[in-house]
Amino acid sequence: MVQSLPFWVSIVAVLNVFIASALDNGLAMTPPMGWRSWNCFHGDVSDEKIRKIIDAITDRSRLVDGQPLSLADVGFGRVGVDDGWQQCAAGPLKSFHAEDGTPLLDKTKFPDLKAMVDYGHAKGVLMGWYDGNCICCDAYILHGNKTWEQQSFAADIKQVLDAGFDGLKIDNCGDVDGHGLSDRVRYINESGQVLLIENSNQAHGIGPSRGLPYDPHGWCGANFFRVDGDIGPVFQSILQRPYAMIPFQGDPPISRPGCWAYPDMLEVGNIQGPLAVNESRSHFGMWCILSSPLILGLDLTDNATVDSVWDIITNREAIAVNQAWAGHPGRFVWQSTMPNFKIWSKRLPGGDQAVLLVSEEIKGLFGAVIPMALLGLREDITYTARDVWNHAALPPVSGNWSVANIYPHDSVFVVFTPIVNITNIEGSRDIVI
Repeated sequence: MVQSLPFWVSIVAVLNVFIASALDNGLAMTPPMGWRSWNCFHGDVSDEKIRKIIDAITDRSRLVDGQPLSLADVGFGRVGVDDGWQQCAAGPLKSFHAEDGTPLLDKTKFPDLKAMVDYGHAKGVLMGWYDGNCICCDAYILHGNKTWEQQSFAADIKQVLDAGFDGLKIDNCGDVDGHGLSDRVRYINESGQVLLIENSNQAHGIGPSRGLPYDPHGWCGANFFRVDGDIGPVFQSILQRPYAMIPFQGDPPISRPGCWAYPDMLEVGNIQGPLAVNESRSHFGMWCILSSPLILGLDLTDNATVDSVWDIITNREAIAVNQAWAGHPGRFVWQSTMPNFKIWSKRLPGGDQAVLLVSEEIKGLFGAVIPMALLGLREDITYTARDVWNHAALPPVSGNWSVANIYPHDSVFVVFTPIVNITNIEGSRDIVI
């Protein structure tokens, strides 16, 4: 029997007025979802591997809520190549660009880019490329010759467009003044083509003050942008990344439809150790509740690994929280030190609110009693509660939220729905921390 889902899962969120000041290419109205090669393959990437990932991401041999669905079916419909495609030091001065700026592709790895992209498109997958390369970085070489630099930036974009890619991740290795990002974006815009643009310059913008942090008034020049350094497949690295989202969660927020703050690719499936499942669940939950792009980075051809995290990455209720928009991307709420846990929250359409409690304890169970007011909810209203991880209704909550048996590095993910219409009650509020 297919389980019915709560009404908010199927809502396409109403977009707010801030879209006009984001990158106006009509893309990423919800946080982008997909897969990218770096976290599992690093520089050892190839056409053959990418085609196998395309096959895996469209495979329907597993069940989601009782239905045979693929990762693409639940939203992960993009496949991106990361660093490692270039022919290092093959050009002048050990650049991977030729004298006319043409990027020198390693044909032993990628014999025909367009054929690979066409293969993805034939399977219904959107395809992404990578630029601003860090392996055998040549940005410093190019920077010494402005003419050659601009020829190379233009040729990079021509390579992407000629192959038919749908998106581009622009990294910042050696991009000393931000031109590598802003000029490539300009060449994309001048082409008349529309690409999903990821700014991987780690919280550096591409506005009038190139290379400087994003304008706090909300100007944005990419569909999603990195806010911190590289993530690793260990829980402490994962826990640190969402804190870098806080500057972009104001009122009005910079992270919003068309312009999403991004703490890096997911390590779900790459985490090792006895708490791997708990940590993967908490990791995915934090990215969901903060409206982060959800970019998988596990080897999807490893069936045992995929099976171990399948129920996490295909949790449609968690994904629905990520994709919903009710005016704010989600925010940090509160931290407890004894026991050690953090709470994140996101308001949802219709007056609902998602809450994620993440344990940082490394052993033992604990419980907590949390005032609803701390979550930005009214203490004089009764709420229904939905357990996102277990797809189950919980007892109604009023006054205080009581949680028991929280496991080490695990999380509790709940959606609260007011039994009365909270938007019609005088004095209702959203929490502001």
